[in-house]
Amino acid sequence: MKHLLLSLAIIAALPAHAQETTLARIAAQPAVKQALAYIERNEPTTQANMLAINAIPAPTFAEAARATDYAARLKAAGLAEVRIDEAGNVLGLHRGSGKGPTIALAAHLDTVYPAATNLTVRESEGRLYAPGIADNGRSLAAMLTIAQALHDAKLQTEGDVLFVANVGEEGLGDLKGVKHLFAQHKEIKAFIGLEPALGTDGDPVTYMGAGSRRFKVSLKGPGGHSYEGFGLPSAIHAAGRVIARIDDLRVPAQPKVTFNVGVVQGGQSVNSISAEASMLIDLRSADAALLAKTEQELRAAIQQGVADTNARWNASGANAISADIALIGDRPAGKMAADSLIVRTALAAATVQGRKAVLDSAHSTDANLPMSLGIPAITMSGGGSSGGYHSEKLEWWSAQNAHTAPQNVLLTVLGLAGVRDVVAPLITP
Repeated sequence: MKHLLLSLAIIAALPAHAQETTLARIAAQPAVKQALAYIERNEPTTQANMLAINAIPAPTFAEAARATDYAARLKAAGLAEVRIDEAGNVLGLHRGSGKGPTIALAAHLDTVYPAATNLTVRESEGRLYAPGIADNGRSLAAMLTIAQALHDAKLQTEGDVLFVANVGEEGLGDLKGVKHLFAQHKEIKAFIGLEPALGTDGDPVTYMGAGSRRFKVSLKGPGGHSYEGFGLPSAIHAAGRVIARIDDLRVPAQPKVTFNVGVVQGGQSVNSISAEASMLIDLRSADAALLAKTEQELRAAIQQGVADTNARWNASGANAISADIALIGDRPAGKMAADSLIVRTALAAATVQGRKAVLDSAHSTDANLPMSLGIPAITMSGGGSSGGYHSEKLEWWSAQNAHTAPQNVLLTVLGLAGVRDVVAPLITP
């Protein structure tokens, strides 16, 4: 996942709709009760799978080993047509009657951590600490349990449920997996992504996607010896001025807009005037117009920082610093209405089981892409509580009420896809 925007959840205070009636009817079916009980009873197995999956390194662009392992797990869970596609996504199908829509349930395979990262798990005060354990090892394990619950309970859905373990969600993966998925699978009519619950109470439903624009800024200058060539402008010094200009940008708190210079590189030696420097920059907002506006301000700040450097050293022509700004990541912003059918269905899944219905605010997830395409999409929790995301030493997961989130997801999927001879799909094929 790329970096997610942390925010407090709000308790949904929305009037009851037909979705609650539909999901209550589904939850009352013996086969569904069996599947829900399976998820709770097999929580220890889900946790064991989480640890086994997370022990396989899966940095973005190098998810193949984890994908191969996960494909075998999906086959063992009883899914049909399990395969790894051209992008590296793992796909498996729970076949419906053919009279309903295709619902995609997805969790990303990749992590932000390099392949050599120590993935050893340590336990402290009821928490399991390991890089990637929450984001997204737990969600992958939860999705596997949901597939097994459907199979063991012999649940017959009207629509197909397409299980997807996708690549390229984090960092510079730029949603590679889901972009390929939706380019190839026009039959998908709704999408549920699984991610960790981000510091919220309960099992939140994310219905707003924070878009991001990512850039690599390359600065070039003449270079030279630090003593003999003194007076020539340094690309590293220019980078400092550019960063200072970026740091002076003023962005609104609501709608939230963020910027970050995340990586800075350059230089050859301590006694060389740098001929090259580069930086990676991330902009985010769920408001597409504000994101575009801030991008223009960012580009102006970069050029002003370069101009400041050239003016400081009276540099021009071949001796001047220049900047190249390359777009290296584009996650579209997206949003579902809070009272849209897919959001109501997910909230009803919690309500009919006597739990809080929780709406979350914007995050950047795989669901951004289908939202931007006008396809109903949300992100739900893989279960448990967690924190320390994207921090090698601090990422943790706790088993508190861990089974409730996968149960919510299962009911949501069944409502959207429909249950044969019980209820029609809430999503129109």
